[in-house]
Amino acid sequence: MARTVLIIGAAAWLLAGAGAFTLAAIGTARVIALLPPLAIDADAVGGALTALALTLVATGTAHLYVVAGLRGDRRGAKSAGVLLTALLAVVSIGLAATAVASAVREPDYALPLMGGAAVGVVAAIAYLLAAVALARELGAGSAS
Repeated sequence: MARTVLIIGAAAWLLAGAGAFTLAAIGTARVIALLPPLAIDADAVGGALTALALTLVATGTAHLYVVAGLRGDRRGAKSAGVLLTALLAVVSIGLAATAVASAVREPDYALPLMGGAAVGVVAAIAYLLAAVALARELGAGSAS
């Protein structure tokens, strides 16, 4: 179960990174049009999108490294998996809470924001279950 969550998570993070790279390359003007008047230019927005894309791709790649380590039955991979999944469970809860707060503040965008909050809650639950499963595997391997 934990491996499935990590593989799905890797795909989601990598696809999000690819989308952010695409947006940085060809959609900066569209992003600027959606934002309130800014004191920054298109290059700054593109740079921020590129930084976001790199972070998303790095997170997806971390998932893949953990999965590869788990296939090799490396103990360190289980520890890394527990850390990664627990951290992302907390991050997902934070993102869901932020989406709910934004929906309250911006009623015109409430529907997509609440959809994002639901995705965050589902991700948090999946990552939490994966963390527990990996922690149990890790604990079972250390029993004497």
